[in-house]
Amino acid sequence: MYVIPENLLQILFVSMVFSVVLMALIQKLKTFTLIKKKWHIWILNLIFAFVLGIPFGQMFYHLSILESVWVGVFSFIGASSIYDQLEKYSPVSLSDVNAKLEKEKTNIEKEI
Repeated sequence: MYVIPENLLQILFVSMVFSVVLMALIQKLKTFTLIKKKWHIWILNLIFAFVLGIPFGQMFYHLSILESVWVGVFSFIGASSIYDQLEKYSPVSLSDVNAKLEKEKTNIEKEI
């Protein structure tokens, strides 16, 4: 029987929480015109995983520096893999959905 150390479980949990935040941040940064290639997104993901992940772990979960670095590593791996999976399986672009919603909103406003 294998036992996973409690410390590792705590780091993985914090990484899961931060990966969601990181993915949302990367999605917002993708809208900038300077970010055109996939490797730009990858580099931003790497930078923000550590620049924001380490303070996130320390401030909100009182982790040590070493544990917070692992949060950054796991968050980088998690956020990029979540992003790639969503990119592969997304049948509709979010910008297409937003454009349709805006069009419907203007049509409803015209009717009123």
